[in-house]
Amino acid sequence: MELYMRYSNRVKAETERLSNLELDDLEMDEEEKYNRKLDSGLYTLQLIAVILGHLWTSEHPRMRARIELLLKQNKLSRKDVKDILQEYHDNVGDLEGPEERERAQSKIQRFISAF
Repeated sequence: MELYMRYSNRVKAETERLSNLELDDLEMDEEEKYNRKLDSGLYTLQLIAVILGHLWTSEHPRMRARIELLLKQNKLSRKDVKDILQEYHDNVGDLEGPEERERAQSKIQRFISAF
């Protein structure tokens, strides 16, 4: 959860910075904004969210309780993790073909549904 918070804070700071730049630099498209967020740690944050998804879907009650507790201690909710997973789901690349993309998206969707 420490890593989740560290990278979440980095991504939030970059998102705020990009929002402020938006007024000055209207030429930046959504893909460029997404790439800048990736550079600030979004990809690592997404992978941490995937790990949390794996742990959550293990359906181990004590593990789920621990994740819930850690989220609450950091003033987060399961929706925060779901939002990161959804963004990852929506942007999964297809470098290894469309079948691999569908497989990855279905796995991520299962995590989103479980949360």
